[in-house]
Amino acid sequence: MQRRTILTSAAFLAAAAAGPLRAAVQESSRAFSALGAKPSGARLERMQASPHFSNGTFHNLTPVIDPIDRERSSGMLRFLTEDKTGRRPLERIPSIKTDLSTLADGQMVWFGHSGFYLKLAGLSIAVDPALHACFPLGGFFKPFAGADLYQPRDIPALDLLILTHDHYDHLDMLTMRDLKNRTAHVVCPLGVGAHLEYWGWEAERITEMDWGEKIALPHKGTLTCVPSQHFSGRTLERNTTLWAGFVMDLDGVTLYLSGDGGYGRHFRQIATDFRRIDFAIVEDGQYNTDWAGIHLMPPAWKAAVAELHPRFVMPCHNAKFDLSRHTWKAPLEAALANAKALGVALSTPLIGQVVAIDNPARDTGPWWQNLR
Repeated sequence: MQRRTILTSAAFLAAAAAGPLRAAVQESSRAFSALGAKPSGARLERMQASPHFSNGTFHNLTPVIDPIDRERSSGMLRFLTEDKTGRRPLERIPSIKTDLSTLADGQMVWFGHSGFYLKLAGLSIAVDPALHACFPLGGFFKPFAGADLYQPRDIPALDLLILTHDHYDHLDMLTMRDLKNRTAHVVCPLGVGAHLEYWGWEAERITEMDWGEKIALPHKGTLTCVPSQHFSGRTLERNTTLWAGFVMDLDGVTLYLSGDGGYGRHFRQIATDFRRIDFAIVEDGQYNTDWAGIHLMPPAWKAAVAELHPRFVMPCHNAKFDLSRHTWKAPLEAALANAKALGVALSTPLIGQVVAIDNPARDTGPWWQNLR
């Protein structure tokens, strides 16, 4: 009896010790899988044929200095150790848990940052639904409290999933794995499909697009891949996949999704190609002066919106993650002031609030102003 007790105790201690080790191994395996895969074969050949691809990488229309290359480890160390006062809210972000399956046609919900779910022309559509921490190792870059309300299981079956590029805060492996068996079709820039196939997606459900390419949607609708001024990469190897924005012309609505990126001549070209933009969703957060070429500083956001001249504009890429040096409220405050100066109706919904796509500014306002 005593020997059995000793053996049982030893087994319990061994199991207890193995638990953290097993968890660490599982997390390391998940982090490795989250890196995705490098394009190869026919996919790489198509990329190499793009006019925006040379010397093994994609390039912006106008060259920009990559601050990651310039700063590398010293910049990351400074970012992680510098004063973070005001960069994360001290209170829970107000949000609404809407049953997404109840959305009517012509309605939309924001997940925070750059993630959206919408119903339009009978289609169930999601855009960049990154619903976990935006880094493969646990404990880093977690969503703000209240901005973590939605999980992948909350997203209904999708007719269309739109991905703008492969950064972790836009392309989340765990969300992609959950949506894999509930998504009819995914559209993404050149090369990004390699990650999806590595995570189990069938190639026939993936459409990769280059800037300027267009595909048909139901009811004579179209989805056009348009340039952005950014970069890509899930490792230290940069720009081996393309980054993009999209313009959806569907059911009488022209919706522009900027993706990530800094100010460039592509905004003027988009405005020329699409004379009427009903609703522009334009990134306005996670900027700093070192990143002015790859994210929109507030004056550049104002200039871009002025050139696009949309009926309605919504700032995104904010209110979920602390990825830069500004306070969490700063992008929203700047967008509010700039939209007012331009005379453009501004949409600033709560996370999870149901928004009418034909009048997205209705019932929205500066919800952040009384928060700390």
